[in-house]
Amino acid sequence: MLVTATPELLNYVDAHGGSLFVRCQRQHLSRGVSFLRTTTNEPRSLAGYEVFVVEGRLVLTQLPVRSRPGELHLSMEGRRKRRPIASWDGCAFVV
Repeated sequence: MLVTATPELLNYVDAHGGSLFVRCQRQHLSRGVSFLRTTTNEPRSLAGYEVFVVEGRLVLTQLPVRSRPGELHLSMEGRRKRRPIASWDGCAFVV
């Protein structure tokens, strides 16, 4: 899996601890669709996370093994409050 990140995201990660965590979160009403969630806060347990190094920054992912993306793209989004987002082969959700 290729993990890419924008320079703006890399600066954000540097300012917030140096690591980014990406995982799938299933919504109750979405019927099998999981959305990608990103945070710089370390989860309680790192079990099941896969580690990638992107230009010297740690990116830890907890994604379904059955359908690996070809590319995980990390960038910043939001007009008023910028926040990190992840897209899986161009999509923000996983079916």
